[in-house]
Amino acid sequence: MTTNNSAGKPYYTQRNNAIRPSGACTVTAMIAALSAACWPVESLGTEKYPQPEDALMNYILSDGAVAAAWKRLDPAQRFPPNEWHPLLEMGTNSWLEHAGLLRHGKKAAVWGEDRTLSDIADCIRHGGAAVLSGTFAQGGKTIGHVVAAVGCNCSDGGEVESLILDDSWGDYRDGYETANGNDIEMPAADFLRLIRQCGCRHKMAHLVQMFKEC
Repeated sequence: MTTNNSAGKPYYTQRNNAIRPSGACTVTAMIAALSAACWPVESLGTEKYPQPEDALMNYILSDGAVAAAWKRLDPAQRFPPNEWHPLLEMGTNSWLEHAGLLRHGKKAAVWGEDRTLSDIADCIRHGGAAVLSGTFAQGGKTIGHVVAAVGCNCSDGGEVESLILDDSWGDYRDGYETANGNDIEMPAADFLRLIRQCGCRHKMAHLVQMFKEC
């Protein structure tokens, strides 16, 4: 059985982002996951940043509470705040709350470091999506990259055989020679091998819950 929550919805590529396109996989994957989970992200662009992934990036980079948390988490500012998953979770939920889509104290995206393939597939089957951090091959080297899991394929017995990704950089299967990463099938074996922690059954992931008005 196939579930694809992004069917008929926009595909988001970081390649056309206005803010730090080469480092925008985190926010672009989050927007793809929110869109798949029926959050009305297209309405959240601004005059300056009409693309929702740029609007989210701008919020994370400019919000005072995120900046204070970043200072505590990364005093040396080794990585920008959008590349820290706890800050991506914080900024995304604050952004949605600020937009009037999320009640105070509630979360649309929930970060965890102990997710299984079944956890992710269950979230998808309930109308949600996930944001996953992985290590992929490109041009003879490995890159750290973040993708959205927006669907899954399951056997008749309920075993998760593959995930369906929206990958903002392209198709990992050919080393990103293909720039279109819409609806990329990732077999369960690749999920275990490539998604952090690589080679382990327990993974890092944001689980994105379905928008309640959908």
